[in-house]
Amino acid sequence: MSIQAKCILQAELSETTVGTGEDHYLTMPLEGEWQLEACYFTPNAATTAHASNTATLMVKQGATEVVTQQVVSTGGIGSLVAGTTLTFAIATAGASLVFGKGDNVHVDVDKAASGVAVLGDWTFGFRQVAS
Repeated sequence: MSIQAKCILQAELSETTVGTGEDHYLTMPLEGEWQLEACYFTPNAATTAHASNTATLMVKQGATEVVTQQVVSTGGIGSLVAGTTLTFAIATAGASLVFGKGDNVHVDVDKAASGVAVLGDWTFGFRQVAS
């Protein structure tokens, strides 16, 4: 039986300005190649959904989205509930799902109009695919 190496990266999203888009970067610290297998966001505060003041949560490697984005709006996923985890579907982005040492996981939060507050913790799970 082989033992698979796993890695977890975690970051807190602390919003700077309501209505201003945000970019956050986590750098893969380990040697080898690591495939993204799981992505979660857990809000630390409630956010009430709005029809036009929206936030789009995305995760990318470079310009390629690696999870299915979620929109905090009345027409999207609705409101955020503190302590209720959102699970993101992993995209079929092929090579973009694999992160090497020094590659960045880019958390991109786009906001329309005056936006909504988005505070919480991101968790990413990886499986080593090459040493």
